[in-house]
Amino acid sequence: MIYLSERARSLQGELDTVIFDMDGVLVNITESVRPALLRCVPLYLREVVGWAAPDTLFTSEIVEMFKNSGGFNDDVDLACAIVLNYLVKSRENGEADAETLNLLPPSLTRFATRLQQKGGGLKNAEDICLEHYDWRERDTIIRDYNKPKIRQVFREIFGGPQTKALYGFEPEFYKGPGYIERDTNLIDKSKLPVSQRIGLLTGRTSSETEAGLIVCGLSNEIPVEARITQDDGYQKPNPTGLAILAAKLNCQTAGIYIGDTRDDSRTVRNLTAKETLPPFLSALVLTGPAGKANRGFFKKTGTDIVAEDVNEVLDWINERGSVSSSMQEQLESV
Repeated sequence: MIYLSERARSLQGELDTVIFDMDGVLVNITESVRPALLRCVPLYLREVVGWAAPDTLFTSEIVEMFKNSGGFNDDVDLACAIVLNYLVKSRENGEADAETLNLLPPSLTRFATRLQQKGGGLKNAEDICLEHYDWRERDTIIRDYNKPKIRQVFREIFGGPQTKALYGFEPEFYKGPGYIERDTNLIDKSKLPVSQRIGLLTGRTSSETEAGLIVCGLSNEIPVEARITQDDGYQKPNPTGLAILAAKLNCQTAGIYIGDTRDDSRTVRNLTAKETLPPFLSALVLTGPAGKANRGFFKKTGTDIVAEDVNEVLDWINERGSVSSSMQEQLESV
């Protein structure tokens, strides 16, 4: 059941631009990106740092807590934050077994809660982890905190045999099948808007993006010039990437950005604060890894639309399966 704010209903007839996020919106990443993140941290701790660390070190629910704190649009940043937390706990407890460290305070849940209070993001995570250490002690801790190597491990897991084609290097630490092969399609291509210009703003690299669009059958429908990717250097919730793309698409009256995380909604809110473009709506769908559990959270954070999936949003844009005004009033209070 779709949730529509008053602002969404007032702008429905003005929309001339539709911009999609990819992960959790166009592509189902529940069995790809999320498990790659879950595996990246223990694999890094085992293969690079030399610890004992099971692949089941922490859960997707823990990841969602960090995601909801904001600032972790890039999953590698989140992997870095969690790795650093383990390294600090190891120094404090003289323990090099990650599973044992899970039993010692503070828990990852507590870490996520503190991070949410500070506004999320890797910089705040690093400040929390290292706040009680002087520069000499920090040097000791961060000796094993190699952010480029953490990114490498994540990309190897995600890319597998396609790592060379996607990222330009051969796998070093992971030799199994690439989790990217688990990506599946979420969008009904027949519902693509015909009266609006469409684009894509994603945290994926350009090569990952092309692979995702192939899964969706949208490579031709969303050409390179209508995409902003990680390679362009704009990371959500910074609204610059969305602003540039909206301008490139010549948004004149109103636009909508369809995402699946708090950072997607915050990106639209930050864009709106600039007041330099036509108004934008934020739509969040429930096909990310947390699924329908995020419905209440998304509504509380002030997003304009909360929908089951991207197709429900497109139905609303296209006025297919028309939602009557009286029904919208009912949905507003859901």
